[in-house]
Amino acid sequence: MDALKCYLGFFVSILFIVYQFTANRRNQHKNLPPSPPSVAIIDHFLLLTLSIHQAVNNLSNKYGPIFLQRLGSRPTLVLSSHAAIEECFPKHDIIFSNRPLLPSRKVLEYNHSLGSHYDNQWRNIRRFYVLEIFSAKRLQMSSNIRTEEIRFMINHLYKRSFKEVKKVEVKTLFYSLAFNIVMKMAAGIRWFEDEELDSDISKGKLVDLVKMFTPPLTMALGDYFPFLRWLTYYGEERKLLKNHKRKDAFIQALLDAHQNNSSLTSTDGQKTGQTLIDVMLKLQESEPELYTNDVVKGTIQTLILAGTHTTSIVMEGAVSQLISHPNVFQNARDEIDSHTGYSRLIDDTDLAKLPYLHALSLGTLIQCFDWEESQGPLKTNLSKPENKSAEIVFRPREAFTDLLAQL
Repeated sequence: MDALKCYLGFFVSILFIVYQFTANRRNQHKNLPPSPPSVAIIDHFLLLTLSIHQAVNNLSNKYGPIFLQRLGSRPTLVLSSHAAIEECFPKHDIIFSNRPLLPSRKVLEYNHSLGSHYDNQWRNIRRFYVLEIFSAKRLQMSSNIRTEEIRFMINHLYKRSFKEVKKVEVKTLFYSLAFNIVMKMAAGIRWFEDEELDSDISKGKLVDLVKMFTPPLTMALGDYFPFLRWLTYYGEERKLLKNHKRKDAFIQALLDAHQNNSSLTSTDGQKTGQTLIDVMLKLQESEPELYTNDVVKGTIQTLILAGTHTTSIVMEGAVSQLISHPNVFQNARDEIDSHTGYSRLIDDTDLAKLPYLHALSLGTLIQCFDWEESQGPLKTNLSKPENKSAEIVFRPREAFTDLLAQL
């Protein structure tokens, strides 16, 4: 029996090599973008030994803003310039709207329910996002939520500054803020309250959330090499499925809470208004064939993933850059002070007139606090490992103490 398995594996490998060879011969006659040299069978996987964004950046510097990668059986077009992306989206977005159906992601993506292929379901999901997430009314509502949660976090930093001088891990700060904003939009609740933000309970909740809602960064080889599917199913995929069960239970609890109590209130006792979960549950009642449980859960999962992980990473990177360039930090603060003075905090309407700022939360932090890194005032720690989050001491500016005390 073992010998039969060996022969079968050998036979499948030979077939795959022949397929790769003939596919490459066919591609020689096509007008394809430039592509790095590849190794038989594994193609360009060896070029991704660094983190993916670093590897792709290095390749784009060498081969240009458009190049082709072959990841096993899946050709992958890489775009790294604004002009190239505009050419594809939205000018030809229908052509590029299809997504590969990766076997390892079927359960994680709720049976690929969010429109992996351009069809009626794809158009329906897009309509929901345009009308219910990016409409003028919803953007105004999300702006109010962002302002509320940012001021909540600013107030927390202000109050803790009187208790003790304590370093704040930037990654934790921004992830908590981003998760509060997304949860207020989706479910109408604040996940991290003031009294628990610095507690062990909060740290435990945060660790669990990061594990659940960090996008899977590892590749299941069975998605790219079909003959290895059996191998990855018992390896990487099993880990992904285990995490997905916990994530699914979390999302289901949110849905159950809204189905059992349609008039949720915020932490201050006021009605939260119609949340995204409320909207989706009502759509599910009127169009059950389109808004299935998988679609509802998949949409909530996407909102949390996109609204927390990416946001916290970008904000943490911005903080690191400001620490490394204190002149930019000072220019941004001078610009805010000259525009708003010391009588109010900045808001969304000010950002168009403040070219140094690209995020409200950073702008408010710059406006209200002096920053000190753990090694001293605004110094760059070149020896700090890249995967270690910056730690900052936020000290309220004297000119803003009265205003902060009123939050």
